[in-house]
Amino acid sequence: MKKWIITSCVGLVILVLALFIYAYTTVRTPLADGYDMAKEKVLNEDLLQSVRDVSYYHGEDAFYVVYGTDQDGDQAIAWVSQDEENDPVTVFKESDGISIEDASSLTESAVNPSAIQSIKLGKEGNTPLYEVKYRTESNQQGYYYVAFQDGSFIKRFSLNND
Repeated sequence: MKKWIITSCVGLVILVLALFIYAYTTVRTPLADGYDMAKEKVLNEDLLQSVRDVSYYHGEDAFYVVYGTDQDGDQAIAWVSQDEENDPVTVFKESDGISIEDASSLTESAVNPSAIQSIKLGKEGNTPLYEVKYRTESNQQGYYYVAFQDGSFIKRFSLNND
């Protein structure tokens, strides 16, 4: 009887783990396919010569942000809409915009966060931007958005803990 209970518990744990892995891969597959689509698009359209990384941003619209090298050998960034038919790809040299460090400094001077959790590139409308995710002293989650090109303030909001 004891062996039967142990075998059943182990089998149940294996089944739950297998279902979790299946669900995770099923959910992640479209995102991975989108990374490949964005990479192929910028390479096939000669917008970038090589790609070193791809990230995902979902604000008002979803974008893949592709980091690479342009035809001049300069570091460049391309914003590829998830809805690729309705939005042209936007490409800028990294030197045409502010750095991650600048985005962090602008956020720190504006909101004085207790910690900056992440900074990523995205796009709202036609404006490439940095989304800075931070925590306040009261442990609220906050978001601060600055324009990629000149660091101008776009918007900010915070989430309550209640």
